Amino acid sequence: MNRSASLEDEIAVHRDELLVYAYRLSGDNDEAEDIVHTAFMKALQSVRSGTEAQNLRAWLYRIVHNEALTARRRVRREAAALVGLPGAPAPADPARARLLGKAEREIGRLAEPYRSALRLRYLHHLKYEEAADVLQLSVGTVKSQVARGLRLLADRMGEAMEGEEA
Repeated sequence: MNRSASLEDEIAVHRDELLVYAYRLSGDNDEAEDIVHTAFMKALQSVRSGTEAQNLRAWLYRIVHNEALTARRRVRREAAALVGLPGAPAPADPARARLLGKAEREIGRLAEPYRSALRLRYLHHLKYEEAADVLQLSVGTVKSQVARGLRLLADRMGEAMEGEEA
């Protein structure tokens, strides 16, 4: 078997988790499919031109992350042009499902460095080292972003729960 076919098989193993990550970044199933497809094509092209990844999973997450950011910028540009401006399975327990839904919404409202760090670490179960590779940051920076993000999330979840009781 040639290296390209072997790589395609290795990449395919991560497809579902990368689709979930791309969906969480884009909020759209079709966009997530496009992002992952483009990321896979870029990964294959890079390997064919001699690039070797130390950690395939983290490398693929980084490519998907960058593609999602590129897609987001493209959508914003297109939307701005139109208006003439410048430039996972749900848990069986309904209470738990609501709580997880709130947590995901609140994570989505966090500032970018905390949002990405928390999503990679807790929603996609990447190790700190892998998340650091994806975000192109030091492990220490990712650890502090996760810690700060958790504090912010806890505050927001408390406020969200208090608002619901009122």
